[in-house]
Parts: sequence; structure tokens; C-alpha cells
Amino acid sequence: MKDTKAQVSAELILLLAGIMIIVLLMLNIYQDYVTDFTTEINHSEVSNITKQIDELKNNF
Repeated sequence: MKDTKAQVSAELILLLAGIMIIVLLMLNIYQDYVTDFTTEINHSEVSNITKQIDELKNNF
């Protein structure tokens, strides 16, 4: 009975470790994606704000 409980505990620990590794890999991939996406957004936002300021200058 004790051997069975120990085996189940070991399997559960291995399963949780595997899930944690997958989660960490996915977080790393997501972080890279968000960093690239943020850079892209910042460039487009700067361009849009510059265009809007130029349009306001033309109105006055």
C-alpha cells in the first residue's frame, strides 16, 4: 500500500513538473510576442500622433 502511494505521489510530481515546464516555455514565447508587438504598436502610435499634430497645425 505504501509503495502504491509513493508511486502515485512520484507520478503526480512528474506530471506537475511537466506542466510547469510547458507553462514556462509558453510564457517565454508569449513574452517575445508581446515585446515585438509592443514595439510595432509604439511605432505606429508615434506615426499617428505625428500625423494628427500636423493636421492640427494645418487647421490653425
